[in-house]
Amino acid sequence: MHRIVMLLAGSWVLAGCGGLAVNPLVNESRHIQLQQDAARTLTVVHEMVYYDDSPPHHALRFPAGVYMLEGQDSEYWYMRASAPLDFTDFRKGARADSRVIAGGLMIGKVSFRAVPAAGYIDGEGTVRIMIWKLGSNFTSREGTDWKKSF
Repeated sequence: MHRIVMLLAGSWVLAGCGGLAVNPLVNESRHIQLQQDAARTLTVVHEMVYYDDSPPHHALRFPAGVYMLEGQDSEYWYMRASAPLDFTDFRKGARADSRVIAGGLMIGKVSFRAVPAAGYIDGEGTVRIMIWKLGSNFTSREGTDWKKSF
């Protein structure tokens, strides 16, 4: 009986977590090994825009185009966008500020991970800064909205 109560209590806790929205914004510096490879590309078929909430406070736009491998670390491949990313701030539901920033998409080397993909921008030298976590809302679009060559 005690096991059943603990199992039910645990499932209620986990069910409650399913409704929590995860903030995609992050500021994580990562050191990469620069490595260009024209054979490893990621193609964004049409621009993709991700919002942090509803109504949004922030948005990140990945432009359409070919993203080429620029480096890697132990967990991700770093795919450089051919055009800058667009980071937008909203206030009271209206667009307040927008910045274009050089960067790209980080793609996890292993499918099952807490953060399977992310948006990144440049840091100093070989540092890349993860700024936006992407989950299944990104990975589920592979083959439709984006595709990789490897």
